[in-house]
Amino acid sequence: MPVIPVQYESLKAILPYMDPNTRFQISLRIPSISSLEKRLPLKIVNLKFSKTGIEVNGTRYRLGVYRELKDKNVPSGVQMSMLPMSHDIDEHGFAISPGINTVLPGDVDLRKGILANSQNDTNRKEHLLVQKLEALKKIFADRLNQEYNRYLALRTRYRWKDSSVSLIQNQIDVLQTALEPFKHRRDNTKPPYTNSIQLTLTSQRRGLIQRIPYNKNLFEAMKILSATLFGKRRSIISVKNVIIDFHNYILRFPVETKLRIQSLDILSWNASNFQEFSRIIDKSSFPLQQLTMKCGARGSRFEHAIVKEAKSLIININKISRRPWIPILRNLTNRHLYLETQSRQESHEDYVNFISSWLENGKRPVGTSWSGIKKEETVKRVLINLKMRPEVVAVSDNYVQLRVNASSSLQVFYLPLKTSDFYSKWLLTWRVVRSQLE
Repeated sequence: MPVIPVQYESLKAILPYMDPNTRFQISLRIPSISSLEKRLPLKIVNLKFSKTGIEVNGTRYRLGVYRELKDKNVPSGVQMSMLPMSHDIDEHGFAISPGINTVLPGDVDLRKGILANSQNDTNRKEHLLVQKLEALKKIFADRLNQEYNRYLALRTRYRWKDSSVSLIQNQIDVLQTALEPFKHRRDNTKPPYTNSIQLTLTSQRRGLIQRIPYNKNLFEAMKILSATLFGKRRSIISVKNVIIDFHNYILRFPVETKLRIQSLDILSWNASNFQEFSRIIDKSSFPLQQLTMKCGARGSRFEHAIVKEAKSLIININKISRRPWIPILRNLTNRHLYLETQSRQESHEDYVNFISSWLENGKRPVGTSWSGIKKEETVKRVLINLKMRPEVVAVSDNYVQLRVNASSSLQVFYLPLKTSDFYSKWLLTWRVVRSQLE
């Protein structure tokens, strides 16, 4: 049966409805279609940026430096160390970080300051590796002879004393591999492997590996990958959910590319980071439908309009944060807010006073709903205190409704949450509703 090629107009109608990853593959494999694909609108459901790659609708594009050994008969521990690395390496095999502070056109600078290059080639580093290797070799010899030496085991992290012979041998192989760059530098020799940049593409259906000569650094390769997927598009890229899985780093992004997004999930950022990130977000995205932040209670993170105007704000509180949240909460006006943990600095009285302020000023519009994960003692004490207020119009064991004004009421209630943690957690919710006509 003859194969009928897809005509230009048909392809133009089909491409916008294809999965973005399929479009990328077609564009790369058939250059004649590339210009057409770039002209058509691109829609993505989930887009995730990390330090080592990009994830589009569950398909991961991960970059790393791959070292191919010429000698295939090497220990398993050494083979594992040959897996793609997330950092660059120099001529002797040391890990290096070139370009860690290089901002290219189009990049989004999310650094807090100048980043320090890692130092893996110092004499102190070599000395520590040698010490650990010698101790493990002695433990290994003792294990073979079924003789245990407690002193040596304690010197090299107690956990190795009860490890199997094969695990100790693998760790010895890894340490010897880590010492190889020091040997090559002293002897002015090159490692016995060839380097390449590896792109690993993984999805639920398949995996694909592509390698190119190691003639550029990883940050440059990341820039090329980002430009290949998203660059030179004539229309704004529509993305439902964007996740930035790092902070204090540079987001490699193509020049003159804009995203129209609905929700954003980020790590701890400050106002300047939001200002920088907003350069690649189209104005039609604001206010965001949802913003998820993993952070501590620092006011600077909540000063930018991206945070203030988000319709739904989810805050994953840093458990080690020692600052109270109530002062920040009082200044937030988000329609929906969700606190994923309870601050150690605040008691049930703090939340009683805060929720009571909604009754007293009556400025929160109908439909405003805030929730937070609290301890059982906290949620129950909040309800006990609120039930004593004169505005109460309805009450049950875990619920109270209080009158705000003639047209609205405040509902407060709590529910148990199913979690895998040892400690039980409860969800406390307070929301403004329209009062029922009497």
